[in-house]
Amino acid sequence: MIKNSVKFILALLIASLAMLAVRAWAFTIFTVPSSEYTPEFNKGDRVIVNRLTRMPYQRGDNVVYDDSTSYRIGQIIAVPGDTITLDSERYVIPHICCKRCRCTDCKYYLVKSGKRKALVHKHQFTGRAYRLFNLEF
Repeated sequence: MIKNSVKFILALLIASLAMLAVRAWAFTIFTVPSSEYTPEFNKGDRVIVNRLTRMPYQRGDNVVYDDSTSYRIGQIIAVPGDTITLDSERYVIPHICCKRCRCTDCKYYLVKSGKRKALVHKHQFTGRAYRLFNLEF
């Protein structure tokens, strides 16, 4: 009886550790915290974030990124090389963000999070987001 209990607890512990490892390095669930992200997302939408995405991000991709204060979700609206207009000034999103980095994949993207637009460095992306379902609480 005790031997079976120990086996069960050991199996449960191994399964829990495996689940935590997958969640930490491969996929994570993100809940949209407020309605400020409309029309792309509604409050309570659940999305799965693929942290293993290595393909280039494209216009229209939904992403989760870290803006140094919290995680945000948004949609890419401009990619490196696109020309954008801000206050009647035209800017080109650079292909390489700086010369110091020496990273071959160093890029900026223009991301729309609800009514807010932000220039986001690729290294700030947590991963691509895919909508699962909505839980309205």
